[in-house]
Amino acid sequence: MEILSRYFGPAVAGGLAAFAAVWLAPRGLQAESVKVVTLEPRETDEQLWLEGEPASTHFDGRGVVVYGGISHRFLIPPKFALFTDPKRDPRNGYGYPTVREMEPWELSNAERYPIQVRDMESPSIEGFSVHGVQSRDLPWRVVKNLWDGDGIVVRHCTGRAVVRNMVMENVEDGFGPQEHLDAWSLSGTYMRYIRDDAIENDDLISGQIDDCLIDGCFVFLSHRPDEERPSTVVTQIRNTLVHVQAQPHDGVENRPWRDRNITIGDDGIGRAPGMLFKWYGGGGSVVVENCVFLVDGVAFSGPGDMRFPPGKYRNVTLIWRGQGNYPAPLPRGVKETRDISLWERAREAWIGKLAPDHPAYAVLVAPEEQNSSSPLSHSEPIPPRTP
Repeated sequence: MEILSRYFGPAVAGGLAAFAAVWLAPRGLQAESVKVVTLEPRETDEQLWLEGEPASTHFDGRGVVVYGGISHRFLIPPKFALFTDPKRDPRNGYGYPTVREMEPWELSNAERYPIQVRDMESPSIEGFSVHGVQSRDLPWRVVKNLWDGDGIVVRHCTGRAVVRNMVMENVEDGFGPQEHLDAWSLSGTYMRYIRDDAIENDDLISGQIDDCLIDGCFVFLSHRPDEERPSTVVTQIRNTLVHVQAQPHDGVENRPWRDRNITIGDDGIGRAPGMLFKWYGGGGSVVVENCVFLVDGVAFSGPGDMRFPPGKYRNVTLIWRGQGNYPAPLPRGVKETRDISLWERAREAWIGKLAPDHPAYAVLVAPEEQNSSSPLSHSEPIPPRTP
């Protein structure tokens, strides 16, 4: 402010400071001491580390595309088989190995965490795209064991982490805020075909999710730490659209009864959805406002995992595509319907307000401008509703 006053006078300086505060505040940034690091647009299959910058540094990654999940395993997926199928024979291309057999195959840190934000105070990032290149036909059990990581993870950072206007697609988990943070926010972000948790908040850090389109995930929000413990953490979710999508699943070892929630499609691949919230009893609470949730059917693990966590809900629409009614109690403020057009209209409205410099614009508005070989050049249609 002193520098502005010296060059422009007190009146103009006050106006500029006010404008900066108004412009930066919705983006989760502070008007003072903001260093902006603008990365050169490029496509890369190397892990990207954002680290070592002063407090409150803002990373602008518009035009930066990071590909992760590269592996020689299952380049051509075998023929699908349930794990409980007595004829399953992975050595001859029918079904997948056991978890123990796959343990040595877990990918490197670089492939499981394409973008790492590390060792900073209150970092903010925007504009990056993260795409997994592994086959979309791999079942959940295989993806979990080989690719268990976040598209974007914030590690060993303090203060408040801000992530906005991103694209994440075909990764195991989407965004992972981790230890030492005081708070986090995720806004304006597009995710598609997330194979497990869209937001993995298992370290139980209070956060905000605003104006995001989660266009297909197995689980929306996870609050499930390694050890169950009481927590007062609150995650606020506003103006966000979430599709809990039926995705390839071949069952879980030693739990054959869960196969009943898997539906074999015309392509011979079994699919099942996860759940909106993966929650421990002490996982804190939520505030959910002005959201639309689309759920394809009963979770693979059963209706007992489809409960809503404690919290406050207002103007929340749940579009249910399974049999009967939604199989868990609905909190006050959540309205159930089968009208898929509500999702379609809300999704179109979200896409319609994208700016041309948003990384999702090329994916959803102008895909013809994008390389046809990109994993994002193939849309994910909503499958028929479960009868």
